[in-house]
Amino acid sequence: MGITKREVADQLGVAKQTVVNYIDRLGLAPEHVTRVGKTDVLDDFAVSALADALGKNIPLKAPSAITEESAPEASVQDSVITALNARIADLKEQNSRLVSELMELRASRDREVAELRDQLAAANDRSARLADRVAGIAERQQAIAALPWWKRSYFATKLLGAGSE
Repeated sequence: MGITKREVADQLGVAKQTVVNYIDRLGLAPEHVTRVGKTDVLDDFAVSALADALGKNIPLKAPSAITEESAPEASVQDSVITALNARIADLKEQNSRLVSELMELRASRDREVAELRDQLAAANDRSARLADRVAGIAERQQAIAALPWWKRSYFATKLLGAGSE
């Protein structure tokens, strides 16, 4: 069972042409809009998509507002409203699930950044120790170079250590 473009426009509080434009934008026409006589009838999916696209929330109507004359029309409207509200509830649930996944990803990223910063600090410490050792060796080489040539081998062995055999 479907609902016409005019009825959708009235429920959403927009012009019929706005509904027609959004049907074209969303590409709903071939699958979700059927022609019955001179009127186009939209299925529940098309109505839900239009309500989402237009950013409208259709409130549930009170049962006392239904008269005997509008009972068939009201049941169609109630089914559309129920379908739309169910879709909204599903989207809210999906949104909360995505927010929790995003929070988990951010926490994971923060832990990874902290680990990488710790590794960087350790690497900087090692490079500072190596730079100190290189500076010490350079000082020793300068001290050896300042000695006369006949004393260099003795002091080189003493300062730099014996060579490997």
